[in-house]
Amino acid sequence: MTTTALTYEILDADNHFNEPDDCYERYIDPSARDLAIRSVRDASGRTVQLFAGRPSRFHAEQVTYSAEELEKMLGGPVADDGPATGSVMPGMLLNRLNPLKGLSEEDRRALIAEFRDQRESYGNRDLRLALMDDQGIQAALMYPASAHNIEYEFADNIEAMYANIRAFNRWMHEEVGFAHQNRMFLPPYIALADVDLAVAELERVLAEGAPVIQLKSGHAHGGRDNPFGGRSVADPVFDPFWARVNEAGVRVAVHLGGTDYQKYGADWSEDPEATFGDFDAFQWAMYWGDRPAMELTAGTILHNLFGRFPNVRFCLSEQGTVWLPYTLRKMDHAFLMGRKGKWGDLGRRPSEIFRDHFVVAPFPEENARRVVDEVGIDPIVFGSDFPHGEGLAWPRQYAETQLQGFEDHEVKAIMRDNLARFLGIPA
Repeated sequence: MTTTALTYEILDADNHFNEPDDCYERYIDPSARDLAIRSVRDASGRTVQLFAGRPSRFHAEQVTYSAEELEKMLGGPVADDGPATGSVMPGMLLNRLNPLKGLSEEDRRALIAEFRDQRESYGNRDLRLALMDDQGIQAALMYPASAHNIEYEFADNIEAMYANIRAFNRWMHEEVGFAHQNRMFLPPYIALADVDLAVAELERVLAEGAPVIQLKSGHAHGGRDNPFGGRSVADPVFDPFWARVNEAGVRVAVHLGGTDYQKYGADWSEDPEATFGDFDAFQWAMYWGDRPAMELTAGTILHNLFGRFPNVRFCLSEQGTVWLPYTLRKMDHAFLMGRKGKWGDLGRRPSEIFRDHFVVAPFPEENARRVVDEVGIDPIVFGSDFPHGEGLAWPRQYAETQLQGFEDHEVKAIMRDNLARFLGIPA
């Protein structure tokens, strides 16, 4: 499929780049080699990750569709080898925008084979740039996979956490770049578990030219004395970190990933130790995605992070927007009722603060018109989630299918201008 309606290249706020399995072992400090994240084969031949020798606590097997389930969803058979992995091709876990929907068996097989041939580009910088050219993507925020879970896996081992974060960021800088050709923006990851170590890693990646950094969604780590607790990311304990972010003008990206929010399920007859793959409907609805994004947004605004550090800007990727209108209305209501910010006077409506400091990417099949009508056009950016199974197979398709009825300048704002402003590249 090709898309030709747009006359300009697009910017993507939610794209992905595959890191090699051995990047932690190769780039970790020699003195911490026994703490490195390692990928090994289990008895069944599957690749599994070990975190300082401990098997990962996070898995997603339950939410990956089987061949039979996908066949039922799509109304026809798919290739023999793939659907059980959930990552055979982009878009195959979508509903309305599923690229396999309505195809004959022969055409399904051909399309899956086409994307299978494309896979090498998902972790190869030069091939990926060529693919971006073919896709009409000028620049993209690209998130490697495993960093999202480092804090969750190493919550009780701060030294291992930061040793692996340093290794991950070194790999990113050495083999891809933090902003290669001003097109591939890979944000180095930083944990707010130890403020001194966070500042040290921030200084290191700033010295190497990082224009964007990445934090996890939701509350910050609770610190050495409370490793399974949490703190607001706007807690003044982190002010040395935010002061440096504010001074440098570096942007902050936040992506969906593993958190410990399921611990709150203990009050609702749920297993607080469950992880994503084991979540039932209640756990998925309450603790995956929306609540961490809501609390991060509310915490930064209502705890007056931006009053103290006005140059800080956030991009929220792969967390959707269905929660956003409600959250802004709720915060504005609290403000108008005279409720105060915790660490300083807010001075104006939280929704106004949000529009100055955030951009947010809707999920590919969300109703973009609904959120734009509520929060305005300026905070909304395009995110494809390519090349994930729940992402768009053809990123430019979004403008044609999801932005019908928008004015041309509004489409360009979402598909290009708003993210260009965030990244500081020409619109």
